[in-house]
Amino acid sequence: MKKTHLLLLLSLLLFSACRKDVDDLVITTEEDPPIVLIRSSIRGKVIDEDGSPLGNVEVQVGNEMLLSDNDGNFKFEQVEVKKSGTIVKANANGFFSGSTHSYFTADGSSYVEIRLMKKGAPKIVQSNDGGTIITSDGLEITFPPKVITYENGSDYSGPIEVYSRWLDPTDPEVAGVMPGALIATDENGVPLALATYGMAVIELETPGGTKLEVSEGETLDLKMPIPADLQNDAPAEIPLWYFDLEEEEWLLSSKCQKDGSYYIGKITSTGFWNCDVALPAICLSGQVFSSDSSYACYLKVIVEDLTDNFIYWGYTDSVGFFCGAVPQAAPLRIYIKDLCDSIIYTADIGPFSQDFELDDIYLDETVQTFLLNITGSVMHCLSNDVPIGHVAISYPGKISIFPFQGGGYNIDLALKCVQFPNLNITAYSRSQPNSTITVNHNDTTDLDMGLLATCEDLDDYFNLTVDGMNYWTAPTRYFLKNNTTSDWMVLEGLSGGGKFILDLRDYQGVGTYNSNVFFQTQNDFSGQFYPLLNTASPDINLEITEDNGTFIIGNFSGTAPNGSGGTYDLIGDFKIKKAP
Repeated sequence: MKKTHLLLLLSLLLFSACRKDVDDLVITTEEDPPIVLIRSSIRGKVIDEDGSPLGNVEVQVGNEMLLSDNDGNFKFEQVEVKKSGTIVKANANGFFSGSTHSYFTADGSSYVEIRLMKKGAPKIVQSNDGGTIITSDGLEITFPPKVITYENGSDYSGPIEVYSRWLDPTDPEVAGVMPGALIATDENGVPLALATYGMAVIELETPGGTKLEVSEGETLDLKMPIPADLQNDAPAEIPLWYFDLEEEEWLLSSKCQKDGSYYIGKITSTGFWNCDVALPAICLSGQVFSSDSSYACYLKVIVEDLTDNFIYWGYTDSVGFFCGAVPQAAPLRIYIKDLCDSIIYTADIGPFSQDFELDDIYLDETVQTFLLNITGSVMHCLSNDVPIGHVAISYPGKISIFPFQGGGYNIDLALKCVQFPNLNITAYSRSQPNSTITVNHNDTTDLDMGLLATCEDLDDYFNLTVDGMNYWTAPTRYFLKNNTTSDWMVLEGLSGGGKFILDLRDYQGVGTYNSNVFFQTQNDFSGQFYPLLNTASPDINLEITEDNGTFIIGNFSGTAPNGSGGTYDLIGDFKIKKAP
């Protein structure tokens, strides 16, 4: 079992020993060490947790700001940045703030991917009374009475909307949603790589959306689960860090104390907090080429520490260069994946006692960029009107959702893969629980799907009724949490406006469940399509009626807080696709 403590390889601990030469613009000698500024370009993409692109998102580098396009892409041309790397930030309504770290080469444009997490429905705490909130993923935050203020420091008295998430350290994608990169320095300025045992993000608002903060000198109690795979190795006490956007790295705050299967610590502000072990680090770098000697750019580079199976990853830049921190003196294994999730290179390397640049890596195959335009239009089956809906495009390891209005869609799809994958393309109407036929496409030619009607019964679905109002989602997705256990299962219904999430912590097959069941809805940032729900057993009861290896079928009922002191009545049923 791999313990995927993840460090963002691409952007960690960037020394001159692991970078190309650049032309310095400014050297500020008053600082110790000096801050070296250069001009460089940064391109990237903003996506949600499902990998779907997010358009019209505010992206910022230093004092420069722009909006991502409809496909989530952005590019900064020749902006002034720190030579050692800089933070790229993204903000969108309904999502936690996101950021990542970018580095620079003289002859290449760096590439970053910012994955934003949906905030979901808030938990409510009264400022004057305090209280404890518990999220569906097991995170607990305790508020003493009267410790919350407005951002300007003035007292706040009233309901607090608490938005929070636990980031599972064994999740292979945690490095994609955490801020910056897991880097720090000790008291002597020596670089450190952080191995996380759990991370949390918290944002506080008034019901009107005004930001709130923890009063100066006050603390909140934070209790984070330790995944079962890490509990035996988890130290009794490890450092607690917080991410500082000005310093652009994790800074030491206090300690996390182990209490059974949890780490407990005290936090002094909103933002990202992290229980981490600090490891001596070296900078590993290299350059990757395709078999035709062209630059293998924007590929995923994964480095596994074979001592304890910790994993570190990032991306090559526009000239195939990568650079980042890995544990010192550890045997390592490097993998390179294309963006269709195929492993195209692997080698055992190390251990290394100091910064090291690998020999040029030549892949056996050529990674190609496939640009594909998919167009079409949709009409309802039994009427002539054109719907609002979404197109779902699935290929190995991926389901991308593209909303459309007015019945027509025009999708530009970019795939960077060794081989073109087989695409399955289906369109859905928001107002009717039907779909078009699924079109299979396995070549690089542009595809005009023509006019299709929503005449097909749904093969899989997730339906929900809230106080008598009906909602539905399709397609669906099934996965085991972190792919590490057989009893922690997540079922999701997807759509162009959000998704439904059913989380079963102790799945035992067909039967009735009245504990360890969590349910929530999430909306897309561009509009509210579903009531924001966040509830758990015993307020909901679940029945799994069939699990045949292809589909998981069941239903549930119960209540959820409505945000106004009352509750919604919920009824749901689903047929979730488990296997192709």
